[in-house]
This record gives sequence, C-alpha cells and structure tokens, in this order.
Amino acid sequence: MKSLDDFAKSKLDQLRQRRLHRAIKESVREDGLWIERDGKRLLSFACNDYLNLTHHPALKEAAIDAIRRYGVGAGASRLVTGNHPLYAQLEGRLARLKGTDAACVFGSGYLANAGIVPVLIGQDGLVLVDELAHSCLWAGAQLTRGKVLTFRHNDAAHLSELLHRHRKQHNRAIILTDGVFSMDGDLAPLDEFSEI
Repeated sequence: MKSLDDFAKSKLDQLRQRRLHRAIKESVREDGLWIERDGKRLLSFACNDYLNLTHHPALKEAAIDAIRRYGVGAGASRLVTGNHPLYAQLEGRLARLKGTDAACVFGSGYLANAGIVPVLIGQDGLVLVDELAHSCLWAGAQLTRGKVLTFRHNDAAHLSELLHRHRKQHNRAIILTDGVFSMDGDLAPLDEFSEI
C-alpha cells in the first residue's frame, strides 16, 4: 500500500464485498417514537430516549437558558478549567436522590463504564466479561490492564468455574455483564451471578 488512502480504500472494498459496509442514513427525530427518513414518517424501535425527554418543553427551555448564560462548551476538562457550577448542582442533586455522599457525572454511559471499571479493579485484578457484553464494558476491561477472561453468554456455571480457577492469583475480581443485552433483549441472570 502506497498511502493511507489506498489502505482505507482497500479496507472499505473488503467490507463492501462482505456486505459489512455501513452507511449513516440521515434521520430527523420528531419525538421519542417517530423519525423522518427519506420523506417517510417511521416508528423507531432503536431510540434510547425512552421517556422522550429530549423533546420535553421544560428541558428545551432550560437548555436554551443555560446556553445564554454559559455558552455552548466547557472549553477544557473540569480539572483544567475548574468545575462548572452546573456539574456541581447536578451531581449534588443525584447524590441526594441516591442517598450517597457524592456522585460523578460522565458524558455518556459508555464513558462511565470505560472510566469506572479500571478504577474499581486496577492492573492486578481479574476481570470476567460476558462474551456478548457491550463494547463499553470491554473497553473498561482492557483499560484495567488486568487479567481479562471471557465467560460464555449468561452462563453462570462457566463464570463460576473461571472465577474459582483464577481468583486466588488476583487481589480483586469483577464480573462485567449487561443487565439487558441491547442487541437481542435477553436478560442477564443477575441473581445467579451475585450468588457467585
């Protein structure tokens, strides 16, 4: 390959041949249930705005007010420029709601899992991950730099076997799984896993 462009073209051609090339389709969300795509109004089963809060009038107005007062971006991280008062308010309210000393807000669920898992387990830990776990859990597992093992999907017996075989060599262990697997909707046997 002569260049990065040639490399990228080759990879894209391979994906197209295998019918794995994905293209983003433009869609306009009308509310939590409906989208418009290619001039058609369609019912969406893929949105995760379950409560339709993105279109709630009070939230829209609050967002507009916040933009007028604070602008549209942080400018840098909280550690560099200081903690924003809105973060402090939100985290304080969440902590009171949950009855905890503090709360920490992340930009997305993906970032929360990728950021929290390494802190909880560390590089000497054992991480057991369901083979169909969401990619954010896999990202967090890899960032631990610990021993990462995969257990068969929702298989409590396999999980138990791996944990008992490897646990003694590690100072900490964590089990990572989805509660509800988003791609097929099945539930993790959390009661069984918590017994392990």
